[in-house]
Amino acid sequence: MRQRSPETWRLIRDSAVGLMAERGYDAVSVDDIVAAAGISRRTYFNYFAGKESVLFDPDPDDPRLWAELTAARPPGEPLWTALHQLILGYTAATADRMIRQRRVLRASPELAVCSRDVCDRFWDAVRRWAAGRDAGRPDLHLDLLINTARSVFATVSARWDAETGIDGLHRLIDEGFTLLQSPEWTTS
Repeated sequence: MRQRSPETWRLIRDSAVGLMAERGYDAVSVDDIVAAAGISRRTYFNYFAGKESVLFDPDPDDPRLWAELTAARPPGEPLWTALHQLILGYTAATADRMIRQRRVLRASPELAVCSRDVCDRFWDAVRRWAAGRDAGRPDLHLDLLINTARSVFATVSARWDAETGIDGLHRLIDEGFTLLQSPEWTTS
């Protein structure tokens, strides 16, 4: 199998997302994308399975980024704090992509379910890291913490206005994590 270029992958994705943000998802065809990227349809389909995948497939460097982010968490840091910081780190590193995707999703909300695969891959990487880091922690506790952090991210992402930039998303993430740590959360 021929090695695919991350630069070509990004060229295609950036061309597609730019067109979709400008015109709307439904108004952009694969032919529009290949014309904007200056590639052939064959090249497009060597990189992406379809139009949805160009919007939601993880960047070829995402697994490396996930590994760097998890490796950077200090030993002994509470897992809840680490999960919060991992989300902030990942969203900061992918800010431009997230803002552009959010704009496309706002125009075509039915696409939101398609982004789950990318999220699943990120959270699978986080779960593997957390299991190795906190080997003595019961699986139920680990899964509850990770799934709660994932729910915070999903909830605030749905409320995020991309026009507030990544700082707006980070304020919502911080608010969500803080809310779940407050005594009012468990006593209200």
